Amino acid sequence: MKTMNLSDFSTVLEKAAKQKGEAGVIAQKALVLENYMIVDEAGMAVDPSSLDVVIKAAAPAAAPEIEADAASAEEIAKSVRKNLAQEVLAHKFHVRAEMGKDWEKARVFGRLKNLKTTESAYKFGRWALGALGHVKSAEWCKSNGLPLIRMKGHIEGINSQGGFAVPEEFESELITLREQYGVFRRNARVVAMGSDTKRLPKRASTVTAYFVGEAQAITESQQVLDQVQLVAKKLGVLTTISSELNEDNVVGLGDDLAGEIAYAFALKEDDCGFNGDGTSTYGGIVGLANALTDATYQVSDGSATTYASVTQAEISAALRKLPAWAAQRNNIKVFCSKNAYHGVFERLAMAAGGVTAAEMANGLANPRFFGYPVEFAQVIPVTESAGATFAYIGDLAQGCIFGDRRQQTVAFSDSALNAFEQDELAVRGTQRFDIVCANVGSSSAYGAMVKLTL
Repeated sequence: MKTMNLSDFSTVLEKAAKQKGEAGVIAQKALVLENYMIVDEAGMAVDPSSLDVVIKAAAPAAAPEIEADAASAEEIAKSVRKNLAQEVLAHKFHVRAEMGKDWEKARVFGRLKNLKTTESAYKFGRWALGALGHVKSAEWCKSNGLPLIRMKGHIEGINSQGGFAVPEEFESELITLREQYGVFRRNARVVAMGSDTKRLPKRASTVTAYFVGEAQAITESQQVLDQVQLVAKKLGVLTTISSELNEDNVVGLGDDLAGEIAYAFALKEDDCGFNGDGTSTYGGIVGLANALTDATYQVSDGSATTYASVTQAEISAALRKLPAWAAQRNNIKVFCSKNAYHGVFERLAMAAGGVTAAEMANGLANPRFFGYPVEFAQVIPVTESAGATFAYIGDLAQGCIFGDRRQQTVAFSDSALNAFEQDELAVRGTQRFDIVCANVGSSSAYGAMVKLTL
């Protein structure tokens, strides 16, 4: 829709008043509102409740016999203002609808790589520009219900302290992306944390049934409950984007920014879940590599030292270590790197025979082994030496709990990561989460996960 600023709008109505009086003003006003959106000097649509256009009406120059004194001119002006406010008020929702669908007119350079819709990418890009101080984008966010809420306590060498809380609808988008990129979050049991600490009950042992003789007392037994405690750890990510930001590529900015942050978060979550050793490098999280240590119940080791020497018998031994309750939900999967899949599982499948030429040429769309789905987790180290882990088998949802605090902030800097020298902007995202490997077995009991080592 075409736009007309208030100054030009007033001029048009004044001319109509001078030439044809009130009737001309009303007709001209209706014609303008039908074809134009009235905006202020900043280019923003005018709220009808604050619209107050003063019209100076006078007698037409071509008809000197028709004289309008000051009183009649003031009456015309009042009538015009009243009718104008009513007319624009009727267009209120139409105008706001036009503003809210700016993404439909936005330029898109190539296809989206991360977010699913242009609307989501446009909104996130607008929000990011607003957080960077872009006035028009900040006003757009305000008009479309995307508040720029600054969080305190995030001090760093930047233009302004703090970060901005990510609106709830973008948190959902980032969570979806993290589930798409991250293996651990997608498969573990995700628990929302309403605070930085959360305790969950865990059954340590259950009641026991005993045979009872006639007129004898039943032997008492009790269920024993334990607790799993989740303590949210703060995770931060830094990335850079070009400083040459403008409204022409809002969609691309939002899509790239969301993808960079979500991928970095997902990669670190996977690293902690699989490789965490309890040190500060992993935020104190102990992952599967160090939670599974018992050779009898938790680790399958066929004494091989390379991928090429792993046998089918070792894989079968790992599956035998999984208890029946872990298989009841039919959610067992194989987690390994792409290298290990081709070097171990695909090699064993091919060696078994019965493979058609089409299967060898096209491969499998969804890799599987012994009927179980295979998921690639590239954070699992690709090391071929004695004792190195090459895969995990089991039900991650039953074995591990993923605590999601869901409190994210985004901040921008022109000096971090040499951004000033490189004419870039550094973007910092933060989140809080925790991972506890709660049901993976012990030195005296089977669990939901088994680790395969060389």
